[in-house]
Formats: sequence, C-alpha cells, structure tokens
Amino acid sequence: MTTLQTATVTLPVSADVLYAFLSDLSKHRAFLEPVALGFTGAADWHRYVIEVMGMKVPQEMVVKERVPGVRVVLVPGAKKLFDHELRYQITATAEGCTLRMVDEADIPMMMAMMGAEKLLQGQLDSALVRIQELAGEGKLA
Repeated sequence: MTTLQTATVTLPVSADVLYAFLSDLSKHRAFLEPVALGFTGAADWHRYVIEVMGMKVPQEMVVKERVPGVRVVLVPGAKKLFDHELRYQITATAEGCTLRMVDEADIPMMMAMMGAEKLLQGQLDSALVRIQELAGEGKLA
C-alpha cells in the first residue's frame, strides 16, 4: 500500500463550509476539470475520464464515509483501476480550517513502474491548489 498526501493548507472558510462542498461529489467538478473529461456526478458519486499517456482511463468514486466538519472518504466505484481510499481531512481553526488530502493506494506493480505514483500525487496537488483558489474566491458554496 502506498500513501500519498498533500501539504496541509489553511483555507479562509469554516470547516462546515468546506465539508459541505467536499461531501457533495457533484461539486467536485469545480476542482477536477478540465483534467476530468465528461464529468458527471451526484451527491454520493462522480465519474469522469482522464487521459494518461494517450489512453482514456475511466474514473469513478463513491462516498465511503462522511464525518461532518472533519472528513470525507472516497473509494472507487464499479469502474476501478486499483483499490484506494482518498481522504479529505478537515480541521477547524480560528482563521477558518485546514485541509489535507491523503490517498492510500494499492498500485499494481506495472502501473507503479509507469509512474502512477507521480501522476496521482500530481492530481492530488493540483486539486488542492484549485480548492485553495475556489476558497479564496468565495466559490465553495
């Protein structure tokens, strides 16, 4: 099992606002696009396609756990490349809240040799930057 994680960032919104945004998977379009092609989603799931080395790879995530104001945990749905668990960890602070994303991934050896860890880390980091931008612009509602 490989553990990938982002830095912990401080956001200028309350933990409840961030939780409400992250717990509704249909809202993830805001920080997954334009990389997420053909995004569709509802409160409990989302699907999209990403291009990796010229191949279109379907992605599907569903909610495994929600703890209000604290965390949202996602796992692959029916369409999965490998087992993994993505956690959005939220902590309330005096200034708003902090967010860190952690992905526990069981990356197959062949995918690891092709650089899957770097790709996943890049996706996590870019999603975090986009969430920071959205929070700063007041667009997490």
